Amino acid sequence: MELILPCPACEASYRQAIEGYARAGLSPSFFFGGAETCPAGLFARFEDCRAGRGLPAGYVPCTSLWLVDGNEFLAEVSIRHRLTPALERFAGHIGYAVRADRWGQGLGTRLLAGALDYARETLGLSWVLLTCADGNTGSARVIEKNGGVLLDKLDDVIDGKPRVTRRYC
Repeated sequence: MELILPCPACEASYRQAIEGYARAGLSPSFFFGGAETCPAGLFARFEDCRAGRGLPAGYVPCTSLWLVDGNEFLAEVSIRHRLTPALERFAGHIGYAVRADRWGQGLGTRLLAGALDYARETLGLSWVLLTCADGNTGSARVIEKNGGVLLDKLDDVIDGKPRVTRRYC
């Protein structure tokens, strides 16, 4: 297994993972979402986001990486290069998702470890904010296994619904 920039060799498996999320009743937006909105320009979109080109208002540059085994896509992580006030409250520097049919296999822990290394070594971030919903015990465990220390819990309203967000450094 390795953590790589998105590549065409793994695209079919990536699209299967997005379909698997939909079958599991989850929003495919947990993955980058580019497959639906720009099927012909998926990899250009990843590169534009990394370079900060053509981003919607309020977005920041982010690097997406894929955890793969050969040509099989296993998980995705997006590492935001900086934070906005909204990202400080809700999303933090790193967002990730493991394909639904590979949950419970330790991939999230491995993915986050690699993402933290990339954020520190490649992007030069000295401090990384990680978040998860208070009730998401799986994500909280992954963060804590990677050395995350709980800073606080914030009450938010996300998509019109109350939510408590756990924030870690």
